[in-house]
Amino acid sequence: MISTNRPVGAWGEILGDTTVAAAILDRLLDRSVVVTLDGGSYRLRNHAAQSNELRRVTTVTKFR
Repeated sequence: MISTNRPVGAWGEILGDTTVAAAILDRLLDRSVVVTLDGGSYRLRNHAAQSNELRRVTTVTKFR
């Protein structure tokens, strides 16, 4: 299983060589199933909640 947050079309730019990216993708995608997920990140959602709580606690502590 391979997971990435970059679209397949961007691999050439990321790797710096579109020919190499095409060869890698040709081998990876042969007989594979590509699942594309759309939506927000659970990790970022949890991070935002923790950051907001930390800000709230820090703000309350500063003004006491």
